[in-house]
Amino acid sequence: MMNIKDWLSAPRTVCGIMTGTSLDGIDVAVARFSDFDGKHQYELIDYYTFDFPAELKSLAMRIIHEQIHISEFSEFSYLLARAYTDSVKQLIAKSKIDLKIDAIGVHGQTLWHRGEPTRGAIYTHPASLQAISFSAMAKWLEIPVVGNFREADTALGGHGAPLVPIFDYEFFRSTEENIICLNIGGISNITILPKNCTLTDLQAFDTGPGNVLIDNTMNILFDLSYDRSGQIAETGIISSELTNELKSNRFISQKPPKSTGREMFTLDYTKDLINKYSYKIQKEDFITTFTNFTALSIAENIKLFSMPADRIICSGGGANNKYLMKKLKEMIPACELVKSDVYNLPGDSKEAVCFAYLAYRTLGGLPGNIPSVTGATKETILGVIAV
Repeated sequence: MMNIKDWLSAPRTVCGIMTGTSLDGIDVAVARFSDFDGKHQYELIDYYTFDFPAELKSLAMRIIHEQIHISEFSEFSYLLARAYTDSVKQLIAKSKIDLKIDAIGVHGQTLWHRGEPTRGAIYTHPASLQAISFSAMAKWLEIPVVGNFREADTALGGHGAPLVPIFDYEFFRSTEENIICLNIGGISNITILPKNCTLTDLQAFDTGPGNVLIDNTMNILFDLSYDRSGQIAETGIISSELTNELKSNRFISQKPPKSTGREMFTLDYTKDLINKYSYKIQKEDFITTFTNFTALSIAENIKLFSMPADRIICSGGGANNKYLMKKLKEMIPACELVKSDVYNLPGDSKEAVCFAYLAYRTLGGLPGNIPSVTGATKETILGVIAV
């Protein structure tokens, strides 16, 4: 009979699902995790990015940006659970995965995130809301689902974010190089891994906008979802006046721990900037300026809060924006920029694999947060398990 220690550390095949603030797709990944003498290992079995259903995306944007009836939020949680469920089934069928999937790790869709406590509130905890009915998923898939990863950390005074650093620490830290893991989704975030670092040595935090301002503007001015490969950004001119206004945002130079979301870089915020400067600059210039500012905000945070880095490992949709990557390289010329793909981890799969790993840690009774990163008072096991 397997003892409890062996059961907790047993190898597991876990499916992870992630939909980020860009709402640009449903990333699904299946990975096999194991523990070899206290060192975690993983094998990526397969992954795929499925289209985020247009009607569901529209509803999510309404919930984020408007006051809606509670019935619409309830409906969204079930509709998203169904979309996730269908995506898992499609990946299994497409890949002909014959391994038994032991669990699903689900982030859910962030609809609200406030890293700092609300002043004057009865309860002063930070708050983060990820919509998903993971109990429904567990029933429809007949597989245990681990979700609601952020709430345990916020209950202990943390931001509930970022949660990816535990994965970065386990699988990307180096004995020879100072490493930064950069993810550019809707929001950009970094994990700073000094060579030979311990958990308490690393830093991780959101740096500011990723694709959010670019995508908002592409939708408003070009009726497109995003700037493919940064093609439009390449054609415009950087507006110094607009850049200076963007740089006045205090979050960019705020000391970590810190986290942010669409609540700061809202659709209305983007519209206001476009209306203010539309008589001065061309529509392509907005894309160029917002893309340049995204690179600038990342670079500024690295210069302010990081040791000199040897290598930056990039992932997320923004890593495919050639103009953004070019500007970032110009701003941090001493760093080697590589995609996580060179580590056999495709950038579009990384966050899904991360949440599969967090589920693996939860099932193994291991903490998933890093208090020095999130600001929580102590380590804790993250998430709840639906069966």
